[in-house]
Amino acid sequence: MKTLKKKLFFRIIFFCIPLIFLIYILSIYFLIRLNANKDEAQKADIIVVFGAAQYNGQPSPVFKARLDHSINLFNQNFSNQILTTGGHGADLHFSEAEVGKNYLIKQNIPKDSIFTETKGLSTLESVEKILSVLEIHKMDRVIAVSDGFHLFRIKKIFYDNQIIAFGSPALNSPIEANYKRRFWSSLREVGGFTVYFAKQQLDQVISYFIP
Repeated sequence: MKTLKKKLFFRIIFFCIPLIFLIYILSIYFLIRLNANKDEAQKADIIVVFGAAQYNGQPSPVFKARLDHSINLFNQNFSNQILTTGGHGADLHFSEAEVGKNYLIKQNIPKDSIFTETKGLSTLESVEKILSVLEIHKMDRVIAVSDGFHLFRIKKIFYDNQIIAFGSPALNSPIEANYKRRFWSSLREVGGFTVYFAKQQLDQVISYFIP
């Protein structure tokens, strides 16, 4: 009888854990896609364009779509400042942020309206550097421009740092326009969000026991 109960217990455990895991993935995926299709743009202190690949000084199609969207927001007077982000990566000659700035200038955005953050090599690193810029200039409202799948995590990181962030997806991005790329990018973002969230929870636990 005890053996039967043990078998039943382990069967329930092995069934429930994968089910809970699947529900979690589907829930986060749903939230990612919900934010991906929602443009929240409104008046803010600055428009933050998250970097993507650049090729020998020219923005990739994905990065160009984000930059073009930020130009539209700028021209609609949502903000009179734009901040481009992104480090050098493997290319030591050009940072994504500088490539973005040069592209914006060529599109008639005033040079003195553009800030750059050239150190961040990940979403979290970029936001951490952006926070310093915002603090210096006493800004606390941003429009975050990126591919739609990226915005749920970006807004969460800003929120955790007491910054109001309005997501504004670059709908013309090649990623969002392609079903397979959109699906896999969003699914990978479930992992990206989970890693960030787990780290935040771990940091809170550590800070509780080690003030």
